[in-house]
Amino acid sequence: MGILRNTVSKTYNRISDLRKEIQTLRKSIQVGKEASAKAIKELEEAKSILEIVEGQPVSSERPGRLRRLQGFADKAKEEEVTIEESLEAKQALLARGLEEGKELLRLLFKSFVDVLTECLPPVSADGDVPNLRAGDPNVTFPASDPEAVTMEIDNENGADNNSQVNGENTEVGYTIGELEQWCLCTLGYLKSFSRQYATEIWSHIGMLDEEVFVESIHPLIRKAAFSGLCRQMNQ
Repeated sequence: MGILRNTVSKTYNRISDLRKEIQTLRKSIQVGKEASAKAIKELEEAKSILEIVEGQPVSSERPGRLRRLQGFADKAKEEEVTIEESLEAKQALLARGLEEGKELLRLLFKSFVDVLTECLPPVSADGDVPNLRAGDPNVTFPASDPEAVTMEIDNENGADNNSQVNGENTEVGYTIGELEQWCLCTLGYLKSFSRQYATEIWSHIGMLDEEVFVESIHPLIRKAAFSGLCRQMNQ
């Protein structure tokens, strides 16, 4: 998933750059059109100044100036066309980049779903969602055990587990296994990614709802992604 996320990052950085370049080119086209129109107007005005020579109307403007004005008009038009062609090319690259980004988002979210679905505890028959942070107070691991991570959690009444009973300090150790810790970290990673690319994700939310956020998805996966998107669970 790390490779996919790096690819997503590079793709959307390129998309951002292309959008800036397109905006600049659109401004340049407007300037180019104005310059071209001005050059053509000056040329037409020069050609319209006539005088009668031997009974025939001819341009009274010097031929050298007419050639220069014609050159200015031709060059301005060429620059305008060049900018328009560059804009079309950038827009094509942007369209392709957006399609690539859409496919990368689909692949990345499906990867998240696949690996998390395989590792997350299932929802109970009663529909209860597993609490990865709850741990099991009846299970203990040696402090040096690399396969487990111990953390203290609050009691249901909000009190700290390091509470005092009859003046004595007592501790209840709740141990989270390595798998649960990995699931928590990966869910946090999913939430962070969803928040970082929320704008891009929302633009493809229809596709993701149809292919990723399906009814059978684990509720913890949905919760992590939707939380990052600031989206209600029932949406």
